[in-house]
Amino acid sequence: MVLALALGLPAAYALARFRFQRMLLTNKDLTVWFLSQRVLPPVATAVPFFIVFSSLDLLDSRISLILVNATFILPFVVVIVRQTFQDLPIDLEEAALVDGASHFGAFLRVAVPLATPAIAAAALIMFASAWNEYLFAVILTVDKAATMPVHIAGGVDTRGVQFWFVAVRALIAMIPPVLLALIAQRYIVRGLTLGAVKG
Repeated sequence: MVLALALGLPAAYALARFRFQRMLLTNKDLTVWFLSQRVLPPVATAVPFFIVFSSLDLLDSRISLILVNATFILPFVVVIVRQTFQDLPIDLEEAALVDGASHFGAFLRVAVPLATPAIAAAALIMFASAWNEYLFAVILTVDKAATMPVHIAGGVDTRGVQFWFVAVRALIAMIPPVLLALIAQRYIVRGLTLGAVKG
């Protein structure tokens, strides 16, 4: 989630504020490409990822899972936060530029604080997506980097489903997302009501 935010926020801001018309691709084309990555079935990339990480000797490592999850949740942050940056008044950023800030300074000091509710909501959704990811976790890991969904699925053995193991593991898996949602609750509420009243 942190890697996707670090890469996705500048990309979303660039797509919202700058025009890439001199290149082969326009802003609309780039946005549609990011949207198309959201509908790409992850299973279509499972074998290529396995081959790449196997050749790099990164199987059963946390780095491989971080890179795969960041790859699949990055388009989400770009598409969601881009729209938020577009809805923000550009006058505040122009005032920061007049006061001597660079484009990057205006992005960090003006745009990001104003977009905090949308960033928090996108971060929670991305965290939940990465936390619950099972396909790549079961393909790319064996023992050292196995994630919680893989441990939950490990409650099945020759005697059938061991429901007590599955229930306890599922309860433990719910604790981090619930705590994170409680901490970020005020940002989510503010993000949902941000555009409710125009005046």
